Amino acid sequence: MALKEKIKNRSYVQETEVKEVEVSGHNEDEEGSAGCVDMCFPLMYQNEEYFNLACEVYDNFIEQLSIKSQLTEEMIREVITKHISEFSLPKVALKAEIADFVTDNLLYYGPISTIMRMAGTDLNDIIVNTKDYIDVIYNGQTIATPFRFRNEDELRRIINRMLAESNRKIDESSPIASSKLPDGSRIEIQIPPVAANLDKDGQAGSYVTVRKFREIPLLFESLVDSQMIDLKMAYFLLKAIQGKLNIVVSGGTSSGKTTFLNAITRFVDESDQLLTIEDTKEMKPQLPCHAIRSFETRPPNEEGAGEINIESLLRTALRSSPRRIIVGECRGPEIVTMLNAMNTGHPGSMTTIHADDTKEAIVRIENMFLEARPTANMNFVRSQIVSAVDLIVQIVRFPDGRRRIVKISEPEKRVEENGVVSMLDLFEFQRSVNAENPMDSSGEYKAVSASIRSATKMLHNGIILDKNIFNNDFTVSREMLIEELRAFHPKRMCGWKLNYMSEIVKATHSSGQNLLERWPNLQ
Repeated sequence: MALKEKIKNRSYVQETEVKEVEVSGHNEDEEGSAGCVDMCFPLMYQNEEYFNLACEVYDNFIEQLSIKSQLTEEMIREVITKHISEFSLPKVALKAEIADFVTDNLLYYGPISTIMRMAGTDLNDIIVNTKDYIDVIYNGQTIATPFRFRNEDELRRIINRMLAESNRKIDESSPIASSKLPDGSRIEIQIPPVAANLDKDGQAGSYVTVRKFREIPLLFESLVDSQMIDLKMAYFLLKAIQGKLNIVVSGGTSSGKTTFLNAITRFVDESDQLLTIEDTKEMKPQLPCHAIRSFETRPPNEEGAGEINIESLLRTALRSSPRRIIVGECRGPEIVTMLNAMNTGHPGSMTTIHADDTKEAIVRIENMFLEARPTANMNFVRSQIVSAVDLIVQIVRFPDGRRRIVKISEPEKRVEENGVVSMLDLFEFQRSVNAENPMDSSGEYKAVSASIRSATKMLHNGIILDKNIFNNDFTVSREMLIEELRAFHPKRMCGWKLNYMSEIVKATHSSGQNLLERWPNLQ
């Protein structure tokens, strides 16, 4: 969906090409969003004269501002609207833009807040590379924007405000900080001397990365509609969750691992106590509140004390009577405890790791294990992995921004000649080769091999899997999947609000049909 469709009653004017901001063919007599074809940005950021005028209004407003009580957005907007009328503006549209500029800089996070408001739910990341360059990752694609900060001091002021939300601070002695915003967005900040890029003024500038998380949950049905997964894979994974298979979700950065993990938690039996452990809370399991407990790590304080890491949380979690455990991401020694949990009474546990293929995922797990236990015997390590991990799901984000599950594999109890654990590929996405458009990610899903191990474990946990699912001549219809999904209406999820469904329906129109028309199981 084009970004301009996310902007309501605002006057952001720009005609651009996706991935690169490029003004073209704007009619200076037009107001509002007329002429906006794909990406729409505030006019004041496109024109240096308008930007300087906005800064002048801001400075003048600050000088005259008399603070007698705590400022609110309503108070500021009421006063600034009258204040702006004292200036001669070359375009009516600038009035609303400057009001936003003043409000966002005075109360919130400057242009970062503006971007969050205008981009809506399809915003993935905001990347600030010194005061002069701000890119966004929007719906999986990186896009350069005209947004910028006035100067490095202004950027530092916003950085300090963001960190103050969680009582953190940053300075030259500690030039790296990780934190999160009140809405759950994760922030990573680096300042000089660690940040070494020069801004347009030739001064070292700061970096900010904001990872924005969806406020509206992405449903499993939406993953099928977006062709991230096909009907047969979806049917198999639904059964795999019910059958308590231990699953590792593998993929690169921003490939959609956590989003996918959230969506499949919906098929966990609510009698299973689910416990999630994360560095920064990102997961929103689609289960009733009574069935979820969430743990979050704590960084060390200014004296370097008080840190609580994932490994510590995992150890205490095992003593808290969970049935299933989800570790948001394994990247170190915690993999040993995670594998032990999967092997000793916590079937149906899940985690994510960074890897580009299911075989590489196994190698990555081996390396993490050996980093934690350097003297461990390699045969023992591999036997632990093979007995613990039932499935590895590989997710890839393609150049066109689409995310797809490209492979579902299970480890075999044998080692190949090159010393790598053998993998049995069950399902695979076979990408088409398009010489005219190498960015194209179209293709088809295929069943590759029949699983005995997964089906056996599912049966042990009371779930019967039709072996025909591994036959390419066997078709899983939408009706079959709808029937399976009827027992898992998302309204049971913790924090479900009445307006969630209406928001989901509005955000998921496709071919003239909304989500409820395509998936009547949600009604």
